[in-house]
Amino acid sequence: MKLDQLVFEANVAAKLKDPKTIKMLTIAMRHDGTLPKNKVAALGSAAFGSEKDPAKQEENTQKILKLWSDLLDDSLRSTDYGDLSADGKFDDWLTRLYANGVVDYEDINGEGGDALGAWKALSIRGKLKEPHQDFNRFRSLKQIQQIIQDRDYRDELRKIKDAEVIEKHKREKKETTLIDNDRFLITLPYNYGACYTFNNSAGFQASFCTGSSSGLRWFERYAPEGPIISIFDKQNPDEKNGKWQMHAPTGQMNNGDQSLSYSSGDKKFAELFPGLMKEIIKAIQSKADEIKKNSEGVTKGGYDITKAIADIKDRLPYSYASEPEKKEEPEAEQDANDGPGTYLVTQNASGRTARIEGESRADIIQKLITRYPDSTEEDYTIEKQN
Repeated sequence: MKLDQLVFEANVAAKLKDPKTIKMLTIAMRHDGTLPKNKVAALGSAAFGSEKDPAKQEENTQKILKLWSDLLDDSLRSTDYGDLSADGKFDDWLTRLYANGVVDYEDINGEGGDALGAWKALSIRGKLKEPHQDFNRFRSLKQIQQIIQDRDYRDELRKIKDAEVIEKHKREKKETTLIDNDRFLITLPYNYGACYTFNNSAGFQASFCTGSSSGLRWFERYAPEGPIISIFDKQNPDEKNGKWQMHAPTGQMNNGDQSLSYSSGDKKFAELFPGLMKEIIKAIQSKADEIKKNSEGVTKGGYDITKAIADIKDRLPYSYASEPEKKEEPEAEQDANDGPGTYLVTQNASGRTARIEGESRADIIQKLITRYPDSTEEDYTIEKQN
């Protein structure tokens, strides 16, 4: 691969064609003690100038540019405000600062990406003041870092950052949907991203520890013991009882603000959602193979579905025992040609009639068939008189 081909393909260097700038970048990397030592060592001892062979020199330059491109992409890919790695404007600007010795790798990889992300987040939302809108006016990362500390920007950035974090976790979440109908969305998460999304996205902002800012360690604490189940009530999205999380192995069942004790949580869930736990168990059973396979990264061999269901029955007895309320069938309207009274009975073949007292039309028919065993209901016309 030619040097100019590599430069074109590398994110940082679509605009990096000046041999002088490339040389300055190489010198800056040679003297930058903040670069990852293992990655620099992987280039080889001759990468930064001791090689005499021109072909080898070009090969080393390619390696250096590729390393710089990868490092810069990594720094810009995961900022507090989203992925900036595809924005060539930032790649080119940072490379020029670095090559000119204005910043080192630690400056870029530390708060630099977040500062650029904050500026871009404000820019695309039209929130920047006029003097701060032209990116080309900035001569250092420090200038941008100072600007985003403006009091007028801080609250806006906090909202944007929260939204970006939620979107990041939405993209990364892994879960199985157990139930999704007009009333409930019930999921089984396999990672922290799914728990964080459940806590903080639609509806009531829940406080479950597995979805908090320190939730990763709590997810890794609870999930290997058995499935965590997240329950969202679509009819009451903004209420604390609109979100529930259960962990049967530890007997935990609680609502969005975790205001219930272990036993009262089970009882309250049974009261609010009678019969739902049996539906959850059916869904777990129907998706047993999917759950077992997808949970292999959570616990060795994946979840034991039989044990998971036994834990629910044993540790959440009120929820499991609850039954859905039976809907009362509407009373059928009384047929005007039925009920106690006198019936006019006509034998269809002969036209003969008789008046017979009975409790109902069925009672009359039974009396006729008892008296005339060879006859059927179709042999008569029966009309109620009163």
